[in-house]
Amino acid sequence: MTELSTQSEPRQMRRNILRLSWPAILRQFLQSIVGVVDVMMIGRLGAAAIAAVDMANRLVFVLIGTLMAMTIATTALVAHNIGAGNRKMANHIMWQSLLGGLLLAVILAVGGMLGARRMLELMMILMDEVDPFVLAEGTQYLRIVLASMVVALPMMVINAVLQGLGDMKTPLYIMIISNIVNVLLNYLLIFGIWIFPEMGVRGAAWGTALARLAGAVIGLFVLLRGTADIQLHLVHVSWKLDFSVLRGVLKIGIPAAFEQLIRQSSMILYTALVASLGTVTLAANAITMNINSLSFMPGFGFGMAATTLVGQSLGAGRKDLARAYARQTTLITFVLLAAASVVMYFFITPIARLYNDNPLVVSLAASALRIFVIFQPLFGIFMVLAGALRGAGDTKWVMYITAIGNWGVRLLFSLLFVFYFDLGLNGFWLAMGVDIVIRTALISWRFASGKWQHHKVLGASRVKTQNKSA
Repeated sequence: MTELSTQSEPRQMRRNILRLSWPAILRQFLQSIVGVVDVMMIGRLGAAAIAAVDMANRLVFVLIGTLMAMTIATTALVAHNIGAGNRKMANHIMWQSLLGGLLLAVILAVGGMLGARRMLELMMILMDEVDPFVLAEGTQYLRIVLASMVVALPMMVINAVLQGLGDMKTPLYIMIISNIVNVLLNYLLIFGIWIFPEMGVRGAAWGTALARLAGAVIGLFVLLRGTADIQLHLVHVSWKLDFSVLRGVLKIGIPAAFEQLIRQSSMILYTALVASLGTVTLAANAITMNINSLSFMPGFGFGMAATTLVGQSLGAGRKDLARAYARQTTLITFVLLAAASVVMYFFITPIARLYNDNPLVVSLAASALRIFVIFQPLFGIFMVLAGALRGAGDTKWVMYITAIGNWGVRLLFSLLFVFYFDLGLNGFWLAMGVDIVIRTALISWRFASGKWQHHKVLGASRVKTQNKSA
């Protein structure tokens, strides 16, 4: 049993929560910063280059979001078995997740490379005239990036395993090195610096691919070196797929993947609806979303901490500790986001001006942001409790609640506020506020029911039975 699962004193619990959450928050922040730098470099090639990369990345982001959701199962299963003291099963789950991830990555890479052009053509079907540069360069970019999934998906699995162990710092270090490689190679390959060829958009794709390779190699080295709880032995493992383990992974992972598909597809719909209000409104909404993505980071980090802590506590047979960790994490997140919301409310206009100097764009973005920050602390509660349910393996209910909110409540109120009451961009964000209230209420009800504590998780329950008989 790990230290995380044995400490029930509130002060120690809060230390554990903060120790796990800050690396995850910083990792998300660094990833966002690298994305901004990449866009700035590609932007020097012209508007068509930005369009090519943006069109391709919309497909990539949906795919990566879905695959990252699948790795939630690995985190939850490893956490449960480490909490139960079953290191052998945790190692087996790690290896089978890597094998299954590698097989899936090869299928996606081959399919993506063959279908890249067709996918982009479908995305551009509503355009009056397709820019041949955007289509050609976007296709090349997409093929290279999707081919790199062969190393990207195993890297995500490795990070998921480490998070299940309660090690959030190593994934952060891997991310730092990978990001440095990404920015450096992008600069060298996009512009043809020193001995490197000038590759333009394709240089950005190769920079991403090689950065992922670096991250995967480092992660594999970490697992081969091993920790106190887990170690990868390539010589002594079976290279056959264990479908009983993979079924356990898919049982948790598929609902989480559908949750991401629901969320990502709804974002495409709402972007299309916002676009119907005009270019200025679309720009203001883009700024609002970008600023919000930064404010989501604490909720994201604390949600990941809740996944690990709840999973390990349940694996150890400590349902009381799992509940306590979820409540403590929720309280910390709510207080921090409430304080951040107050500060943001009074500085929203200067923040929005950093993105654009058009007074109308700034005004619309600031107004929408003021609406969102009111609901931000509640959204933090949702993110943490969703993380807790994922750690318990209760991913179906997170999927159900997300579907109800994104495709039911939010869509209904968006149509009502925007197109009936004519509230413009504010209507979309008021609808999101209603969505957040409903989703937070539903997930709080699910958490209070306690039913999430009784999920059967691969391996962990058998160990508990053995311990009792001993």
